[in-house]
Amino acid sequence: MNLSVPAELLDEMFDHAKTIYPQEACGFLVGHGTLATRFMSLPNILQSETAYEIDPAILASTFRSLRESSEELVAIFHSHPSGPAEPSKTDLQRAFYPEAAHVIVSLADQERPEIRAFRIIDGRAYEVELHAIV
Repeated sequence: MNLSVPAELLDEMFDHAKTIYPQEACGFLVGHGTLATRFMSLPNILQSETAYEIDPAILASTFRSLRESSEELVAIFHSHPSGPAEPSKTDLQRAFYPEAAHVIVSLADQERPEIRAFRIIDGRAYEVELHAIV
């Protein structure tokens, strides 16, 4: 699997993560297949520096709006404010959408944020290529 994301959406994710810092930021990349066309920032109800969770009611309404707009969940985004851009043990355990990629932004070095993407299937992470579209 490859994931293609327009550069401006990557900038939106970085900006959102920096705005929420030091808490973990989260959101969705939506579009079709493996092409993201829109970033949706979503609130982290845990307001935590080490974990994120999206309110189930917000999840339900978001998925309803995606069905209505004929868009698909392409990737789930979250940040690691001080950790690496790789899935944590909690991320591996709580990956409930194996068909979606997981995009992680590390802000350990805020001047040079790192971004990586993974598929998480049955508790195992597989890195996927992330292509920035300029």
